Amino acid sequence: MSSVQTADDAVARRTGRKRDESKDDAILTAARELLAERGFDGMTMDAVAARAGAGKATVYRRWSSKVEMTVDAITCGSGMPLSIDDLPDTGNLRDDLMSVRFGRHRPDDTEIMSGLMSAVRENPEVAAVFHDQFVRSRVTLMRELLERAQRRGELRADVDLEMVACVAPAMIAYRKVVAGQRVDDEFAVRMIDSVILPLTLAHPDRPQAARVAPA
Repeated sequence: MSSVQTADDAVARRTGRKRDESKDDAILTAARELLAERGFDGMTMDAVAARAGAGKATVYRRWSSKVEMTVDAITCGSGMPLSIDDLPDTGNLRDDLMSVRFGRHRPDDTEIMSGLMSAVRENPEVAAVFHDQFVRSRVTLMRELLERAQRRGELRADVDLEMVACVAPAMIAYRKVVAGQRVDDEFAVRMIDSVILPLTLAHPDRPQAARVAPA
């Protein structure tokens, strides 16, 4: 979240005013809807405020720019865990990866991503914030999952954690941004079973769990 939001939180704590988390949700939902409908260029912060039923000052206190709001709208609403603390230790890497649910998407996910991707390609500021908040967070989570599997003794001794941690996020970003295709459960299962596990496991031929797509 932005530095402006952090400052706003500090003011709220000093004055005893509790932050209205439901208002954040309403604003980010409105941002996602407008991204899907109008694209990045057509979405404005004023329009988001009006759609969310929030005052303009409320929106601008939380996000200093449309870029930050846009990336937060995608990152915070994607249904993906933000850190390893949000995920149970299933006992094996495959089930850990499945619990991340890389393939889950909202009904408007494709429209939102298409509304953002042209801006990512054309606007360096959008691209930088998108990488910082969207891509890097997923690489970090992947690295943490691999490290946990390493502590369980599942991984090859020579596995390059830094390199492998980038593989899944890179494949997903390519599929969404470059190919313009949806990342669904079938793709996620194929990626995990055909790429990630063979790259990392000490015994990739040893089944960890039934290889079926999540329900």
